[in-house]
Amino acid sequence: MESTDFNGLPVGALDLEPDELRVLLRPLVEQDSLYVNYGDRHPNPHILAFEPEPQEVQLEKLTTLDPTVACLYPTVKHLESVVDRDAYRGRPYSLELALGYPALGHHFFDLSILESYRNDPRYYYRFDISGTISIHDDHFGQSTMPERDQVLLQSFGLALSKEQYWGVIVFRRYLSSLSPEHQQIWKAKQENDREKFAPHPDYWRSSIHGEWQEKLSLFRAFLEEMEQINALAQHIGRPRLFRNTYSEKWPNDFGYLIRPTGRELANFAGVLDKMLSDNINREFFQDEVPYEEERTDKQDRIIVTQIGTIRILEEWLKEKFKIQDTDSVELIKQAIKTLKAVRKKRNPNAHSIKPDEYDVALFEEQIQLMRDAYRALVTLRQILQCHPLAQGYEVPSILENQEVWDF
Repeated sequence: MESTDFNGLPVGALDLEPDELRVLLRPLVEQDSLYVNYGDRHPNPHILAFEPEPQEVQLEKLTTLDPTVACLYPTVKHLESVVDRDAYRGRPYSLELALGYPALGHHFFDLSILESYRNDPRYYYRFDISGTISIHDDHFGQSTMPERDQVLLQSFGLALSKEQYWGVIVFRRYLSSLSPEHQQIWKAKQENDREKFAPHPDYWRSSIHGEWQEKLSLFRAFLEEMEQINALAQHIGRPRLFRNTYSEKWPNDFGYLIRPTGRELANFAGVLDKMLSDNINREFFQDEVPYEEERTDKQDRIIVTQIGTIRILEEWLKEKFKIQDTDSVELIKQAIKTLKAVRKKRNPNAHSIKPDEYDVALFEEQIQLMRDAYRALVTLRQILQCHPLAQGYEVPSILENQEVWDF
């Protein structure tokens, strides 16, 4: 009751023999006043990770397992009658822990809860299958930011709805670390219908079961492919194709849409275009195709203009890769088409939907754009793998096998 971390009481602290402990604890378990946590469901018995097991299971374990290695927790039933709720006023998630609800219990939230953190440059923000929010070092402990806003959300994850759009999942232990003001902000965005969302399988797998993620997200795979393209380029004796691979610092808008509006999608497409066509390094092409072209204006003057990077790439592929296979030719055409489509979508007026109109169909439109962008990079990587000097270069199997979530 006195633990500010809501940790359990180690049974060993009672300094009793196992049989004495069983006599002491059994009636408390039967009264639903006490839960004995052996750490067999979660490796750390000192936190109440999950809901208590059924009473008959608890009593069976009390008989067969060594109680001296366990931790004791008062139950919700008992705590409801003794916890001073006023002590947790304005801290709804801290109150839930104080009332005995499990630390790894979770809540779902509307995606828009993330908007203020993403848009505030004082926060470090990343959102993929899992995400994190923290204060940039320059603002931590500074008067430029009120203490109530100096929050850390160690982990949150992507949640999936049946209607094909996204939400956020956060475990109770992380929500309880927020300031009272921010706990209330999150509470206002909490989804009360627990059937509306399901956790992303890989977030659940890594957070609850401690297992490696099964696949890469589209966003992570996209960045990994950029890394491989640059590595292959250097392997065959060329400069990097992309000036920056963004693996250390993701752009804030490079992630799932927070609001399905034309403006949000255009912002995302703008970032994607900067990471693709605006990021192409002309030195990679080594003057093997023209970078400029001449045209004559109405006054018969010769005007020299720069050729865009997408067209340079397209011309270089035509020049260097005389591929006859119909499927491969189509993949290359599709890759170039995707780069052009990304550039077009960065204009918020390029959509039939108005920039600030809300339409959940844009969630799927964004993911389709991301699928196409990822596949375009796979195509470019596979083209470089065909170079004679690339023989023997090994691409990580997870990329070679395209073990990637398609949402």
